[in-house]
Amino acid sequence: MNSLEWLEYSAIGELARQFYPWLEVMHILGFSVLFGCITIFDLRMMGYYRRFSIADSVIYLLRLARMSFIVVVGSGLLLFAAQATLLAVNPAFRFKLLLLAIALLNAAIFHWQFSRSRQMKQLIFVKAIATISLLAWTGIVICGRFIAYT
Repeated sequence: MNSLEWLEYSAIGELARQFYPWLEVMHILGFSVLFGCITIFDLRMMGYYRRFSIADSVIYLLRLARMSFIVVVGSGLLLFAAQATLLAVNPAFRFKLLLLAIALLNAAIFHWQFSRSRQMKQLIFVKAIATISLLAWTGIVICGRFIAYT
């Protein structure tokens, strides 16, 4: 038995299968909040909603995004445990994880740059980060839906 089979047939995997519909609801609702916060924040970085400073957006939107990210990751790990062997070979799931890695790296680059200079004077950099973010997170949502059909 490999580690994916072990996870799937463990008590956690069994519990996750029993609560699968509720875990999906938590995952989708959490992702809705996360995607909404990220979209509004990225649009602000692209020049929309100028009455809000980027610093204020970081404080308010990203705090909520972080909380919802915890819900998404927690529910996502349990959903994975319920079907680990199937998901591990699912191309949509694999692409979702790749896009997630890109989105998280992109966010880390933004936060690193933001912590160095709160002014974010390099407009092209800011817009590039926001565009990559929007594309990656939109792709994650699309892949999430495709998982059920591939």
